[in-house]
Amino acid sequence: MTQTSVSDTAHKKSLVKDAAGTKTWHHVIKPDADAAATYLNADPAQGPGEATITTRPDGQIDILAFL
Repeated sequence: MTQTSVSDTAHKKSLVKDAAGTKTWHHVIKPDADAAATYLNADPAQGPGEATITTRPDGQIDILAFL
């Protein structure tokens, strides 16, 4: 499994900070399932019902995360 990257963690934390306490849905595209799982597990990790993923025709992964 791919290791959590600093950029994924920083990206998610910036989204949470920008939301100012209000969770909203965010769309992210990752190159494969391992990268998608790594993103979702990066701090702050998503809980049950806070994310959905879909495989695109080109093999990339669409992520909708509630942050």
